[in-house]
Amino acid sequence: MKSKYQKIKGTFDILPPETEVWQHIESTIHHICQQFSFQEIRTPAIESVDLFKRNIGDGTDVSKEMFVWKDQSGKEISLKPEMTAPVVRAYIESGFFRKYPLCKMYYIDSFFRREKPQKGRQRQFNQFGVEAFGTKNSEQDAEIILIATQILKKLNIDNTNLSINNIGDSDTRIKYESKLRNYFNDHKNSLSELSKARLEKNPMRILDSKEKEDQTIIKNAPMIKDLLSTEEKEHFSSVLTHLKGLGINYNENPYLVRGLDYYNGTTFEITTQSTGSQNALCGGGRYDSLVEKMGGPETPAVGFAAGIERIILEAKQELGKKNIDIYISCNDEKYTSKGLNIIQNLVENEYKIFFDTNKKNIKNQIKDAVKNNAKFMITINQEISVKNLISKKETNVSESEILPFLKNQ
Repeated sequence: MKSKYQKIKGTFDILPPETEVWQHIESTIHHICQQFSFQEIRTPAIESVDLFKRNIGDGTDVSKEMFVWKDQSGKEISLKPEMTAPVVRAYIESGFFRKYPLCKMYYIDSFFRREKPQKGRQRQFNQFGVEAFGTKNSEQDAEIILIATQILKKLNIDNTNLSINNIGDSDTRIKYESKLRNYFNDHKNSLSELSKARLEKNPMRILDSKEKEDQTIIKNAPMIKDLLSTEEKEHFSSVLTHLKGLGINYNENPYLVRGLDYYNGTTFEITTQSTGSQNALCGGGRYDSLVEKMGGPETPAVGFAAGIERIILEAKQELGKKNIDIYISCNDEKYTSKGLNIIQNLVENEYKIFFDTNKKNIKNQIKDAVKNNAKFMITINQEISVKNLISKKETNVSESEILPFLKNQ
């Protein structure tokens, strides 16, 4: 039967048993981030358009893909397309920079961009990420990357590549953009249409191009490392030393840039060895000027964001297998109150139960219990029977004997 209504293009439903995979991934993120003493932040789904256009770059792909409308007062509102700008807004607005000179936060949230839907990328998508404010030291860059690798490792995603670069501060970038603009202008006729459009406003974005006709040109482009200051080179070298000490393999990519204008210094990306262009799992880096630009004090910062849908495509997590402790059968209404009391007691003692409120016949209930991988089946009538679905042994017990009996099995 076809519904009268269909989901909006670029959105998707997450139904059981797939929700169990999401829960597993989310609980892994919470656990590891909290192990590193990062605290969770949640921000509103809507923000002022200016928050993004002024801070992530008006000419970036993200700013062009925002869902924007005017409210009744005429103020332009946007569904949030990314999280760093909202986190910085909250960090400043709440006065966290006074309370926590070194502030470490993480998030799991939904975001919205009006782009072409494809595998692993929808118009409503989900990301998690971490943000650390208050230190420019290279150890913080290394810790951020370590968190990302630990989460992927815990999710059994091991076919990954870490690429890393340093894109310098704003002065270095201005010099580099000038050199790039001159270089790409010499090859303008061979560039893709997308890269031609980026040439004047943001030539560094050409380095991120996936268009075939751009690849050979990019390979011979000037490298930013030739323009880095002594301090920037020392910082980058220190980050790489920390990664070596942690046993984290990496690849220096002199052309790795990020898609948002606020990045500086260390930039990195973790990709899978899967085929296809959409193989990026995680990306981030430093944004040492963003807090100050948004009205806060001078505050160095570094973080990353990772796409949950992309991770689910890679994670080795089994789907469709329910696991419950006890299947409950109570088909006679005379014993319903007794049955509900038993269920309450089992749940309070941390047992996972399934109560067949549909009241199938006992033969079908046993089949259903086995299908759901239940360890025991409790049938509640005038007598209470507990059946071990592995040994097939069935035992009559009193209500008070249920818990001691189960604990001895």
